[in-house]
Amino acid sequence: MNTLKVAWDNCFARNDPGGSGVYAACLLEQFSVRSDLSTTIFNGLSVALASKNSACRACRTLGNMLWMHAGLPGILWKRGFDLLHAPAFLAPMASPCPVVITIHDITYRLYPEHFAGWWVHYMNVVMPKASKSAAGIICGSEHSKRDIMKAYGVCGKKVHVIPYGVNHERFQPGTPLDQEWARSLGIRDGYLLHVGLFLHRKNIPFLLRVIAHLRQKGKSNIQLVLAGLEFEKVGGAAEIHQTIRDLALQNNVLIIGYVPDRHMPGLYSQAKLLLMPSLYEGFGFPVLESMASGTPVVASNTSSLPEIAGDAAILTSPTDEDALAEAIEIILAKPKIATELRAKGLARAQQFNWERTAAETINVYRSIV
Repeated sequence: MNTLKVAWDNCFARNDPGGSGVYAACLLEQFSVRSDLSTTIFNGLSVALASKNSACRACRTLGNMLWMHAGLPGILWKRGFDLLHAPAFLAPMASPCPVVITIHDITYRLYPEHFAGWWVHYMNVVMPKASKSAAGIICGSEHSKRDIMKAYGVCGKKVHVIPYGVNHERFQPGTPLDQEWARSLGIRDGYLLHVGLFLHRKNIPFLLRVIAHLRQKGKSNIQLVLAGLEFEKVGGAAEIHQTIRDLALQNNVLIIGYVPDRHMPGLYSQAKLLLMPSLYEGFGFPVLESMASGTPVVASNTSSLPEIAGDAAILTSPTDEDALAEAIEIILAKPKIATELRAKGLARAQQFNWERTAAETINVYRSIV
């Protein structure tokens, strides 16, 4: 079998702490050990602006967009690649070789208030053209495929659903939590966990109201740990902090911000349960990573989350506070149900692995080339 010569545009994925960054890093790790693939990674402009400052992020993004549209096509032409993969939504407007784009979701269309106005305008102009000119589109769920087809008017044959994976060597049941690190932050035994950026679609204020409700019912020591970055001028963070103040949840909610990779497996594994009441998710990595860690999951019954969780989680409406509170109480009060959810979650997680994701992705490459 001929070795495919693939260009990988990593300039946007490498700076994303969320799903597209995880997706790109894990796929590249798999590609590095394949003998049937030669992958050249392009990181764009060498500007390491890992900053929450919106001005710095905008400058970095604009610079990489210019490089992608004006510089990358010439490189592709000179070096004769079989195919370009753009793993984080954006791809050059013109390319001398076929282009595969991974479109993880259509968040910018559903929640434009979460993004800078210029970014939404750019995406509204570019994405319909990019999706139609792409040789193939990859996404992680059937729900995302339906969204993409509806949003951009592309045919179903072009959109390939390839479920993402989970690193089973990292995320395992019983992984210990670094107690010194946990104590330094104020994490208490028996904590509930939410993992995700502070965005409106994550529905965190709703979750905070549920925690306040449980506290009123006598669970005064309940602790919710919020793990995730917050960005200035991005919708969601201010409302979360205001809700904590309004409900006087300072003793029940702990914001720990960015969690180093080395601490994430233990943080998942030692949590009583993961809560993910999102309004919209293109895939939902925390659900999968929690299940692989043996942690019960309560998630929304919307968007792609039922597809990822299957019957291995309790699914509730992201607008029904009583239903979510009841699900939490059941898991905390009934060890048998928690044990059943752990077993189902572990079995479900085994169906997702990055080796499969990589193999199916390369099959898409070959079908195009």
